[in-house]
Amino acid sequence: METNENVFECSFPASIEGMQAGMAFLDKVCENPRLDLIFDEIASNIVRCSSAKDFSVKVVKGEGSITLVISDGGTPFDPTTIAEPDVDAPLQDRKIGGLGFFMVKKMSKSVSYERVGDRNVLTIVM
Repeated sequence: METNENVFECSFPASIEGMQAGMAFLDKVCENPRLDLIFDEIASNIVRCSSAKDFSVKVVKGEGSITLVISDGGTPFDPTTIAEPDVDAPLQDRKIGGLGFFMVKKMSKSVSYERVGDRNVLTIVM
């Protein structure tokens, strides 16, 4: 784990064990239930869908904000392009998927994506 006073970074295998270790890392550096929910959603998508071997987590504690940066070397994928689900539609008419990331966006001040080299980089500000 690499740290300075306000920046904490660590890498994990893209596995259930890696997710658990990532959650323990977050709990150690910043107890925040919203951060835990956001991390769980993003990390589970990486583990289940990305074909990544690992992922990195960086937490930056700012004055009045927390920035979470998660990167992985999996298949290029920009979750910010996912259409928002129609939460007002009857359940039987709703499409499967997209609700988790919708919740991530609602719990955050901002969410941005970029592809840097061979890595997906998702930056979430809370």
